[in-house]
Amino acid sequence: MSATAALVFAGLAVVTAAPALAAGSTTAADPDVISSPDAGDVAKFWIGDDSLPHYSVLHDGNVVVEDSLLGFTTTAADFSEGVELLATPTVTTVDRTWVDNLGAQKVVPEKHAQYTASLKTKANDFAFDVVFRVSDEGVAFKYVFPQKSGTSFTISQETTQFNLVNSANAWVHTTSQQTAPKKTAVSAMTSTAATYARPLTVVGTGYAATITEANQLDYTRMFLKPTGTAGTLKAHLDGATGTDSTLTAYRLTPATVDVSASAFSTPWRVVLTGDDEGELVENGHLLKTLSPAPDPAIFPTTSWIQAGTNVRPMQLNTAAAQGVVDTMVARKIDYLAVDAGWYGSEYDYASDPWTPIAGFDPEAIADYAEARGKKVILYINWRALLTQYNNGMLDDLFAMYADEWGIDGLKLGFVPVGSQKTTKMVYDWVRLAAQQQLVINIHDEMLTTGLERTFPNILTMEGIRGDEEAPTPAVDIKSLFTRGVVGTADHTWSDRNITIPVAGLGGHYEEGPNPRSFRFAAPIAFFSALTTLYWYDTPASMKESREQWEDLPTTWDTTVVLESKIESHATVARKSGDEWWVASLTNGARTATIPLSFLSSGVDYRAAIVESDPTNVSAGVVANEAIVDSASVLRPALPAGTGYTVRLTPVKSLAEGITPTQSSTYKTGAASRATDGNPDGVYANGSVSHTNDTAQPWWQVDLGAVTPVTNVEVANRTDGGWGTRLSNYWVFVSDTPFNTAQTPGQQAAAADWSTHQTVAAGSPSSFSLPAGVAGRYVMVRLDGSGILSLAEVSVHGPRAVNLAAGAVASQSTTYNSNAASKAIDGDDNGDWAGGSISHTDPSATTAPWWRADLGAVKPLSSIELFNRTDGGWGSRLSDYYVFVSDTPLDASASAATLQAAADWSTHASKRASSPSTFTLPSGTTGRYVLVRLASPGILSLAEVKIWGAPLSI
Repeated sequence: MSATAALVFAGLAVVTAAPALAAGSTTAADPDVISSPDAGDVAKFWIGDDSLPHYSVLHDGNVVVEDSLLGFTTTAADFSEGVELLATPTVTTVDRTWVDNLGAQKVVPEKHAQYTASLKTKANDFAFDVVFRVSDEGVAFKYVFPQKSGTSFTISQETTQFNLVNSANAWVHTTSQQTAPKKTAVSAMTSTAATYARPLTVVGTGYAATITEANQLDYTRMFLKPTGTAGTLKAHLDGATGTDSTLTAYRLTPATVDVSASAFSTPWRVVLTGDDEGELVENGHLLKTLSPAPDPAIFPTTSWIQAGTNVRPMQLNTAAAQGVVDTMVARKIDYLAVDAGWYGSEYDYASDPWTPIAGFDPEAIADYAEARGKKVILYINWRALLTQYNNGMLDDLFAMYADEWGIDGLKLGFVPVGSQKTTKMVYDWVRLAAQQQLVINIHDEMLTTGLERTFPNILTMEGIRGDEEAPTPAVDIKSLFTRGVVGTADHTWSDRNITIPVAGLGGHYEEGPNPRSFRFAAPIAFFSALTTLYWYDTPASMKESREQWEDLPTTWDTTVVLESKIESHATVARKSGDEWWVASLTNGARTATIPLSFLSSGVDYRAAIVESDPTNVSAGVVANEAIVDSASVLRPALPAGTGYTVRLTPVKSLAEGITPTQSSTYKTGAASRATDGNPDGVYANGSVSHTNDTAQPWWQVDLGAVTPVTNVEVANRTDGGWGTRLSNYWVFVSDTPFNTAQTPGQQAAAADWSTHQTVAAGSPSSFSLPAGVAGRYVMVRLDGSGILSLAEVSVHGPRAVNLAAGAVASQSTTYNSNAASKAIDGDDNGDWAGGSISHTDPSATTAPWWRADLGAVKPLSSIELFNRTDGGWGSRLSDYYVFVSDTPLDASASAATLQAAADWSTHASKRASSPSTFTLPSGTTGRYVLVRLASPGILSLAEVKIWGAPLSI
């Protein structure tokens, strides 16, 4: 059936290619049932015995919203006699995707059934439509007013209800988005004096749901209020804009909506659904899908819009700001975000946003940043925005910032929110900024409703209880599953761990109480296209660089929530390119279970891990690493209130970046395309090699030296059926050059390893080589005539993992805070000032020792000891023993006793180097590694690396 073919389906006109509607008589006894494409979500609509419209929502058969009223209050409509259908309801279906380059999910599904019921009031024939969209992410509905040109009316309130299931629990933000979410039994939501900000998250049996709105542009914002009946909430239009007298013209009490357009619709009222809280986060893109695409007249191109990370300079002078830019280069941060005060007090109407304070030169700062590949954002308070807007000068101001000063974006501070008029005004400011190609960060109370799609220069909004308010881990995790569900959120993270009140900020804090490992993971768990990493930091206070925060993506290809419980914990995985970032947050102590099944099958990844330092949970973090694949499961033990961060990077092929050769080249299909690290199999995308049509064409890479090879992967073309060309082919590995004058069979006889494949290659086809195979040359060759095209050839060798990274360290005594764990923190800096050296107590009278427990008996290949390198103190690490054992060793025993009990040991009489490497015999295993001096003294270790037996990767 074509999408435009109209059918009469059980009494309803259905414009659809799928049976999305189970048609009834639109009565309470026989409602119309609209189903999502996967049939998991259902909306029911009917006209009740009271002659008023009703609806309900189900997820996987579980009732999410019970029988609830629909409607609104206006003098234009008389609902005293109820409503009736004007025509037979219709259903259309949509099945497509759209690309979101600035979101948490790049390819966004847009699949839904749209149901339209045209109604009129019986008393005065006021016509309106109720439109439902039911998708796999939830249910949305709105009111549409197809008015005649020139007519207008006012909506004073809505009578829309959300009748929640009383056995469920809700997490609510009372009166404001920036309050801490509070757990409330749905059955206890009865007080008509209460007001809840959206979003509101509900968790019931077999489902979770978030109630919010989408596409709130020309309308007053929706809050929620109890009706007095347990669990029944109603939409409440809230027009508050702030208390300043200047905003009187924008504050509407009651919070009315003026309808004057010839075709007007309300925002979508949204019930996002999921099996659990985590699926709500995954489904949050629905709000953008419900909002319009950008207007080409405003956004003829979006290539100028760049997401990224940012840091705030704490000192408002040119030199200090330029110094922060230098730190940004080292830390790979994208934006310098200059905050309030650069043009004077933001609270003073006399402060002039055209004129910076003395000593602060925005143009010089922007030039300095641009020369170093960085961008600059300036703060501007609503008072200055409103004054310039009302004077007709805001576009000129923005033009000066962009064209004369070279500024790249603006942070709009304390913007007025609530009423229809203020909402439209703020988005008009965003439009004016877009005309000057300025990106936007909106603070403080405004909440995203998906309009970042319509205005893609909006990179983030606040509307969250961020670090300024010192939220606890429990508050942040709850916020992830309320505010974090609906879109980009500027939490203003920081690396500092200070809880000193800031003068003049009403009790705000320089940093919250969350342990550093939590704050390190949280910017990955939360989504913000513009992510603040260093809000209250200075170059001096920005601690050592960690690769998880360097080049941190802020927009993602894919988001997967692996663990979720709104009261206790969350684990989120996000993909960018071929890398993944994983963040796990916890309120109480727990062991996380993180299956890595989302990784590409057959590919090994280096896992770079940051977790809390068990000796300094509040402020300390340690770095570990491992080699993992899609079958791996991480099970970190997280202390209370901490976080766990993993960056997963595919292990690089030995051939990547090496220029190969081939028998011939067709046009631009160079041999090097098969070693560019890009397995894209579409020829038009520029990453597929291509020979001419010849006899037995070949492709070859020279690795530069004879190297152990454990695996070869050949990735085929994937477009237009051309992958059939790569069949009946050979793969060879040899430590001597190939003679291409030989037949493939002769080459196979001469090679160190070969395979002949008679079916078309996959993408990839992976070949594991026998142990011990080494080679310098790798060749792919057709057995007969044809064209040889390769998307990628990957060559892998053995790789060991530093098992000490996940070990538990102890030592005989500890001097000050120089714990044993400092020798396995991933930092081999041998300078004491670097703060990464273990140190025993000088007053001890017995031979000092240091020990690592690997947690289990593991195959080992070598041990490296890194000594101190400063001031001659490395001489202390001489005349020492190293022991390896499957079972615990008594470190106080004599050296001879330890040697007899150990599985392996060595005695080094000379001063250790940095490193000193000890190669273990093949087959050595151990759980415990013990380092001990031969006599009393001080044992200091910069780092100990314990290498496992090589993993084939």
